[in-house]
Amino acid sequence: MNTTNSSTFSSTSTPNSHYLIDHPALGIPDYPFQYRAVGVVQGIYEPSPKNILTKGIMTTSDEHQFDTVLLGKTISAVKNHVDLKQVQNWVVYPHTMPDTDDIHLQIAGIYLPSDEHNSPLPNNYFSIRGEVLYSSKYQQKIIVKVLDNNFVYRNKARSFKLELKGRIPDNRIKHFFSLSAYLTNKQIVVQEYIDLGFIAVNL
Repeated sequence: MNTTNSSTFSSTSTPNSHYLIDHPALGIPDYPFQYRAVGVVQGIYEPSPKNILTKGIMTTSDEHQFDTVLLGKTISAVKNHVDLKQVQNWVVYPHTMPDTDDIHLQIAGIYLPSDEHNSPLPNNYFSIRGEVLYSSKYQQKIIVKVLDNNFVYRNKARSFKLELKGRIPDNRIKHFFSLSAYLTNKQIVVQEYIDLGFIAVNL
């Protein structure tokens, strides 16, 4: 198992303590190869002009905009308890759109800081866990496959690909990585990672 900083590749590099891998504020994985792609984005969610609450635009604190949908399980809470004119810390699931490579967000809830965690959650933090499909140091590009954990042990595993900016060592295709990252501009940038090893089963 290897751990290092995405920007240096130095085996002696000191990890950024703010960007904890599998940050406890987002929940500790139940098992080593648990897939996930989740983050907390600071911004304002504006529903579409047609008054459809479930589709809209997320404008982040650095003034970038993302197409966003509100998941069904959160509609009632957002409609009745959230002031959409105010900046919120949104719990989101990121996806890369296949045709444009743009980041698309799915809102899953509101993040409320807790005193239980000694390390604060960095702004626009993401926890990504999945199988590396492609990486290029030159392009600073990593593509990770993320599975829906509810489907992992079924015959047809539902999955999606997520494009990240960063660098990992060569020859890591089909390795399972846990990565801490942050959203900046229009990209999710890897800050720290752990290589948990080769995935023997192709899902």
